[in-house]
Amino acid sequence: MRAGLILLVMLALSLVSVDAIDLKRDPETGIIRVIYVGMPFAASPYQVLKYDPLVSTLPVQGNMYGISASNVKRSMRMYMPRNQELLTADYDVVGLDDTTYDAFPSQTIHWIAYGCIQDGLRLFMAGGFEAFGGGAGFGSWDNTVLREVLPVKCTNEYADDGENVILDIALQEDEFVRSVPWDEYEFHDIFGGYNVVELKQGANELSRMRRLGPVAGQWDPGWVWWDIGEGRFFASAPGFRGGSAGKQFIKWKHYPDFICNMIYFLAGLQPPTDINLLHMTRASFRDIYDQRQTVVNLLDFIAKFGADTGKVDLKLAGAEDMTDEARDFFVDLELEQARATADEALKILEDAYELAFEARDAALFWIFLTEWLVVTGTGLISGVVIWTLMIRRRLYREVEVTRGREV
Repeated sequence: MRAGLILLVMLALSLVSVDAIDLKRDPETGIIRVIYVGMPFAASPYQVLKYDPLVSTLPVQGNMYGISASNVKRSMRMYMPRNQELLTADYDVVGLDDTTYDAFPSQTIHWIAYGCIQDGLRLFMAGGFEAFGGGAGFGSWDNTVLREVLPVKCTNEYADDGENVILDIALQEDEFVRSVPWDEYEFHDIFGGYNVVELKQGANELSRMRRLGPVAGQWDPGWVWWDIGEGRFFASAPGFRGGSAGKQFIKWKHYPDFICNMIYFLAGLQPPTDINLLHMTRASFRDIYDQRQTVVNLLDFIAKFGADTGKVDLKLAGAEDMTDEARDFFVDLELEQARATADEALKILEDAYELAFEARDAALFWIFLTEWLVVTGTGLISGVVIWTLMIRRRLYREVEVTRGREV
């Protein structure tokens, strides 16, 4: 009874205009708060979301490929919010990336669906054996209440390789598609398997999957979204994590732009019109992350030798302050200032790296000197002993006959 009533409400609210979507992000910081449920510590959207200053992402293991069900369910119990109020108050976007519904704690999927309808929660689902209609023995999300919120209908079919073709009308008119640079996409548009879904009435179709192989030429929905109730849902029949037939989508140079701009779009945030500057600024923050990790790892290494790391620590603190300033500019979408400040932070980190090398060389110099002195001293002492015993034998009187004492 309750499910039927909610279904009627959702169908009525699904008629909301796409222009009516409200901006959903942290009102104090301006950051979009995401729960990513999937395989965050492998190649995945989480690995690019963690670099974006506009996005704060909680990673939750929700994919059971090669991982025991008990471990995945324990991860869910530890990190998923305890009720709908906490879910919608603390988070703006829930990502379901090739994750099975069996892993979720009781009622959580209901909170996600109702949170989308009632409280403006934003959702995305990406394909795989554990998504949509499932495959390889995993169940269909059509068995859950989330089927009412999805912009597509789940089927039990999982197709082989397919080419994801962006629709011309989407390239011309869709806000999200126009926010992504599509150069070189044609080298990364083949996906190794995808969920076959059906388009729901009122949903916005951005791309279609053209099947390859024995059934080449058959078309299925690819990327689809709609606004429903107070929320928004983006569905991707092909997976986001990789596994393509030789032309991996995740290796596309604009993959970070696609993923991050999708989060912006879900939250209702209009990204800057200069998409190339946005791409380069994101790349600067990734360079900062990588360079900082390199310096920290080097510090951990030289600290074991007792090296003086004071100057490096000061540089790291300065770089962190500069990076925070760059993040603030980015959150305000002041990209020119954000990139310039990020480049300054990167320069400080490069200086810190040089100082760390100098500290390493100084520490190793004294270690090598000490070892040289020890080895040399030991050699000299051993030489004197040997010379005394072997060379200076003339100091000892030779005995021609040795007679034993009679008993």
